[in-house]
Amino acid sequence: MTSTVIVRMKTCDKTHRVVAKLRDDGDVDIRITSDCEKARQFGERCTRVSLDDVTDFYGSRVNSKEIRGNLWIQCLLPIGVFDAAWMELGMLSKSLCKKVGGDEIVLDRCDSEE
Repeated sequence: MTSTVIVRMKTCDKTHRVVAKLRDDGDVDIRITSDCEKARQFGERCTRVSLDDVTDFYGSRVNSKEIRGNLWIQCLLPIGVFDAAWMELGMLSKSLCKKVGGDEIVLDRCDSEE
C-alpha cells in the first residue's frame, strides 16, 4: 500500500506529488513528481527516509542542506514528505486525512491590524 500527498504551492503556481511506500526494513521509499525543477532535484535526493528522519525534525535528512539543495525556504514540499511518511508509518490517520482533506496556511487574510 502507499500514501500520497499533494502539495499545491499557489505562491509559485507549482504542484508536487509525494508517494510514500513502507519497506520491509521499516524505512519508507519516497517518490516525488513535480512541475518544478527544484522540487524534482529535491526528489532525486530524497528517495528514502527512516523513522528517525520523520520524528526528529531538526536532525532529519529531509531538512539537511544536502537534501534540500536550493529548494525555496517557503516550499511546503518537505512537509509533504513528512506527512506522506507519517501516513505510511501509521503515525497519521489516513481516515482523518481523507476527512479533513488537508491543512492550509492562509496568507495575509487579516482585515484589521491586531
